[in-house]
Amino acid sequence: MTEEVFDSRERARRMDREERLKSLKPDELFKEVAGIKPGMTCVDLGCGPGALSFPMVLCVGTEGTVYAVDYDAEMIKSVQAKIPPPNLIPVQSDASRTGLDSRIADFCLLSLVLHEYEKSDAFIAEAFRLLKPGGKVLVLERREGMDSSHPEDYQVTRQDIERSFRQAGFSGFQYIEWTERLYVAIGIKGKSS
Repeated sequence: MTEEVFDSRERARRMDREERLKSLKPDELFKEVAGIKPGMTCVDLGCGPGALSFPMVLCVGTEGTVYAVDYDAEMIKSVQAKIPPPNLIPVQSDASRTGLDSRIADFCLLSLVLHEYEKSDAFIAEAFRLLKPGGKVLVLERREGMDSSHPEDYQVTRQDIERSFRQAGFSGFQYIEWTERLYVAIGIKGKSS
């Protein structure tokens, strides 16, 4: 087993911890903040092992669809090992170039992904491309001043996200201090976009 595969498996295990998932408050995040409803199409960009994809698919119900996108084959295998329902579709792809059709989604999630990449604008631009007019993107990231367990991570500030949203074409920027350590940023794709 290569060191990279081991790292991915260990990382997936850490990301799937029940206490970590509870701390993210997915039900409140998806239903109250994101406004996910049955029948919606959602994309979890950088889904990891699907820790948030599975709660998301419960929100969209059997009439909706969730695409769980990650470039890491081990993360996608972790999603598949949980036997997802047919409307949770794992996609192994770069989250900045998913290969999914344009304007298919009502909602896109980027949860704790952007801090891993110096150039995160491409992820925001891909979310914009994937969203239908009126669709919503939600970014969940570490609040400023919160240390990372990985020194190579980048700090993604409120100003960075707001700039990336404007550059991609999003409007209606909203910032919420979600937990002691995390913030939520929301952008809306204009009806005429």
